[in-house]
Amino acid sequence: METSSGSSVEKLMLSVENLSLIEGRTDVKNCQFFSPRKLPVPPPLFPGTIWGSNNLGDGWDFRGSRLQPGEKSFVRNFNSPSGSVLDEGASSVRSNRGLSDYSVVQNQEKLNTARNVPCLLQGDRFVNYCLDKDGSRTLHGLLSLRDPEITCQICKKVLDLSPGGIPIVFDLMLDQHGRHVFADLIDSLNNQQLKLITYEITKDLSNFITLIFDIHGSNSMKKVIRALRRSHLISFVTNNLCAAFYLIMTNRTGSYVVSECLNHLRAEDNNLLYEAAIACCLDLAMDHEGSIALIRVINTIQGLQRYRLLDILSRNAVFLSQDPEGNYVIQKVISLNNPLFTQKVCQLLIGHYVTISLQKGGSHIVEKCLDTEWKSWIIESFLSSTNTLLHVAKDEFGNYVIQKALKVTKQSGSPLYHKLLSRLKPHLRILQSGYGRNVFNLITGGQPVKKV
Repeated sequence: METSSGSSVEKLMLSVENLSLIEGRTDVKNCQFFSPRKLPVPPPLFPGTIWGSNNLGDGWDFRGSRLQPGEKSFVRNFNSPSGSVLDEGASSVRSNRGLSDYSVVQNQEKLNTARNVPCLLQGDRFVNYCLDKDGSRTLHGLLSLRDPEITCQICKKVLDLSPGGIPIVFDLMLDQHGRHVFADLIDSLNNQQLKLITYEITKDLSNFITLIFDIHGSNSMKKVIRALRRSHLISFVTNNLCAAFYLIMTNRTGSYVVSECLNHLRAEDNNLLYEAAIACCLDLAMDHEGSIALIRVINTIQGLQRYRLLDILSRNAVFLSQDPEGNYVIQKVISLNNPLFTQKVCQLLIGHYVTISLQKGGSHIVEKCLDTEWKSWIIESFLSSTNTLLHVAKDEFGNYVIQKALKVTKQSGSPLYHKLLSRLKPHLRILQSGYGRNVFNLITGGQPVKKV
């Protein structure tokens, strides 16, 4: 079978269909697109032992080169009714589980053909193939073989530099199709190869940040984190995250990379990340994306570090409660129902409840405080002046606070309920209009006030 010719190299679709098989080799003598002359072989980038084994050491072990049952390939097998070299190999796994690694691919010549595909993809052609939808599917099929030689070839190529001087691995990680090739590659690497990939993507902090601020790059990095979750190599990633912690945590896409670590790594591997969060928690609390990310940290942090973080936040409850973003963090602290920190917040806010009640975010905090055993501190603040109580009851946000105070005191049978009513009832006419009408309806059941 001869390879069809085209007008230029650019028009050549490199896939197994384009290969000419003669005695299990790629025939390039009769192909006008490839020169048969021998080119000098560049020295290897890394020691040969790096590329040899899928035994990771440290208790790690990937699946090796054996096809898994049911796995499919997009590498066309034009001599097989099933249509795929790898499909043929996968079907043999189900009936020949006792065979050696490469015996699952029944035709050794076809395996050699598959191994030739990466060799034909040089420079930009390899990158373009990875970033193409069909090309990425073909490489997925090749990597699904878990063949060390194929994995070795692709790994070497992604470690090369692009014309822009950036490792090709970044091109893959930042692309919607290339990231799938990268994910398959990560699953196929041995420990030494994984170390080289990890080093390349973490050695330059600026490139690393650019990577995790991109949606595809962020997803690719999450894949790396999951692959390294039981390896000391994860420190390459966490050290970079700590080096630009505030910048990363105030970026929505980047912050989820930190969350991936917090959700999947061991406590000791997250230690530096938690220390970084404690160090800049107040700055994070006052940033929109940072406050959201900080709340996710609160959900996972444990032990003494949890105590330190919550202590700093509760001690700064007064100004955080009045911050458009920080109030959400204080609401989170109160909702934890930890008596130590809830009491600290409620106590520090004495003298500020009226001011906070007139603010959108602050009013939610006061309502949460009214659900605690220290609600009397809040209500006494309102009862200190009738004018103050009425001012809050007629406010856009404060009226919800007074409604809450009436409900919780009535439900608990507190004498403070009657004190509130005695202050409000003489002024019901004032409350009939505007936002005060909500309080009016709660007290009267919506019935109009009789004229005297």
